[in-house]
Amino acid sequence: MSHSFNDSNGKRWTACCECNRGGNGNDKDKCSCGWKCSEWNEMGCYLGEAIIGEIKPKAKVSRSKQRYQRFLEYGDGFDSFIEFCRWDAAPEHSWN
Repeated sequence: MSHSFNDSNGKRWTACCECNRGGNGNDKDKCSCGWKCSEWNEMGCYLGEAIIGEIKPKAKVSRSKQRYQRFLEYGDGFDSFIEFCRWDAAPEHSWN
């Protein structure tokens, strides 16, 4: 799936998830805009370059880190992280 394209003036726009300096890229010098982007999120620029070689495999994220990421994203209605954990552990709140 390619989200990068050439615009009407012939300039190349590269999606962060498809950029060599983005989250999936192999360049050691990561871009400050797209270094965390490993999935399509409508971000990109005209300075990016296509990934050279193979896309690096995604880093494995532990279950506890996944839960904390969910808390950061959806936990506005909770007073604390432990309160969110109790709510999240209930069987009716399965994220699978």
